Amino acid sequence: MLHNLFIFILIIILNALLFKNNFSISTKLNLFDRPDKIRKLHSKQIPLNGGIFFFLNILVIFSYDYFFNDTQVSTFFGFKNEFQILYFILISFSLLSLGIIDDKISLKPLTKTFLSIVLFSSFLIINKNFYIIELRFESFNKVIDLFNVSFIFTIACFATLQIAFNMYDGINLQSSFYYIILAMFFFIVSENYGLKIFCFFTFVYLIFFSNYNFKERIFLGDNGVYLFSFIFSLIIINVYNTTDILFVESILIILLFPFLDLIRLFLIRLKKNQNPFEGDRNHIQHILIKKYGLIKSNLILISPLVISMILLYKTNINLLVVLFFKFLIYVYLINQRINVKY
Repeated sequence: MLHNLFIFILIIILNALLFKNNFSISTKLNLFDRPDKIRKLHSKQIPLNGGIFFFLNILVIFSYDYFFNDTQVSTFFGFKNEFQILYFILISFSLLSLGIIDDKISLKPLTKTFLSIVLFSSFLIINKNFYIIELRFESFNKVIDLFNVSFIFTIACFATLQIAFNMYDGINLQSSFYYIILAMFFFIVSENYGLKIFCFFTFVYLIFFSNYNFKERIFLGDNGVYLFSFIFSLIIINVYNTTDILFVESILIILLFPFLDLIRLFLIRLKKNQNPFEGDRNHIQHILIKKYGLIKSNLILISPLVISMILLYKTNINLLVVLFFKFLIYVYLINQRINVKY
């Protein structure tokens, strides 16, 4: 009990110090998001320390877990020895570094995707417990074995979630609210103590981040998105592989808005003979903020997620009905544009 209180206080102090010195840290790293009046419309340069600060939180959590918590967090993630823990830290740091480089010099989309896939592949070779070996559909009471394509399919899932989360990060509070809801969801529905600890301290970090992000004093940056997408990929896959909490339909429901926006924007850009990876202001968040403003836009984006999660685990409603309900909401929302400039 004292150990739990100690790590809680340590996490609070760590984040208080990090965010207090946010600008000076970003200055030393020369890591800022600078306005260009085209896609980046903020009025001043904003520190891009979101992923760096979260990585430091991860280091503290896993250090505490190793020395004082009987490696319960590591056990949830399937890390059986010091090497696997250190390798996870190494891959996380590598993705963070890739994101920092991307934030600084804007890597070509295919280059950063290729490098991410190399890192994902390396991680999966060491941690085979994260392979998605089958697709379980609750609505159809059907299981599809992936056999020899399991490795490739799993890598594709990691890469797709990274791209989707990156495209879904566009206005203040959007990503942090989304990650907060995901962390709260897994904290509530999972019975695994290690996962609960990790989600709780992730939630604490995100509260600090959201406060500064709302005030336009910090952004996640690509470094933050890459790290969060990797972590939530691990959580979702591990919960899916080891429990009956998640099915294919429920995962689609949880991740539907980022995935639908990714597919919609890719199709629109291809139709216009544009690079599907090039950014624009046609994302769902840009459509909503034009009409509703920041706070209302974020509430509109997270409300369907919260409602669908309640429907998933507090009712017996068919998952396909929830999925269709959320799809209709998305279609309605993307038609709320008023004089959006592309």
